[in-house]
Amino acid sequence: MNANVLVAKKWHLSFFSERKVARENFRLSFTQAYILAMVLIACLGIYYIWILNQNATKWYQIRELQGQYRELTFQENLLDIRIAEGKSIDAIATAPIMSNMQVVDVSSFIVMRDPQFSLKN
Repeated sequence: MNANVLVAKKWHLSFFSERKVARENFRLSFTQAYILAMVLIACLGIYYIWILNQNATKWYQIRELQGQYRELTFQENLLDIRIAEGKSIDAIATAPIMSNMQVVDVSSFIVMRDPQFSLKN
């Protein structure tokens, strides 16, 4: 017989590429493919739960910071109200230091070129 026919009968042809031979040798059975798919699904599930946990933790921290922000804003408003009360004319007029000041009897005018800087009688 011819040598090429003997080689063809043994299912080994010399002109096949190594890639094709490796591809034909790599075969997964149904159970192996099923197990591989289940492992991948389990890994994705664990990753999904981990991401959810991170987002929940960050959201909880954001909510705490928002509560602190509201509290500090309220305190800032209270301080602004106290500052406004301290600067009001009524608070200045009723201050005890005002009773120690001298009353001006005679006032004189200083006239300048600009009427904004003149004193009233």
